Amino acid sequence: MSRSEGCSCSSWGSHKQSVSSTGGSYRVLGECPLCFCGENAVLRVAKTVRNAGKQFWGCPKYKVGRSGGNEVFKGCNYFKWLNKDNRDEKDATIGRQRRKIYTLEKAIAISDRWFVS
Repeated sequence: MSRSEGCSCSSWGSHKQSVSSTGGSYRVLGECPLCFCGENAVLRVAKTVRNAGKQFWGCPKYKVGRSGGNEVFKGCNYFKWLNKDNRDEKDATIGRQRRKIYTLEKAIAISDRWFVS
């Protein structure tokens, strides 16, 4: 797998689903996590000596680019190890609740703009 792969899943349940990436397709139990920015997290591979090759979910905006030779960080620092046996109902519930909160906050922002106009 490449260093960073986008998640294209859109399921709200905790059933088996396919997660596709630029490196191919594989099966993951559970759902694609939502980072604190409200974006679908991307699958990355750890490169540290201690965790080399271990996969984790991270914010897609973690390292956006470079400015004057320095890396620019704009993401929310979301981090979660990929659990291939992702049967933890708490994670599925938290994911659904996070998506619902994000949707409601977005609806409030739209209605606020409508009332101000």
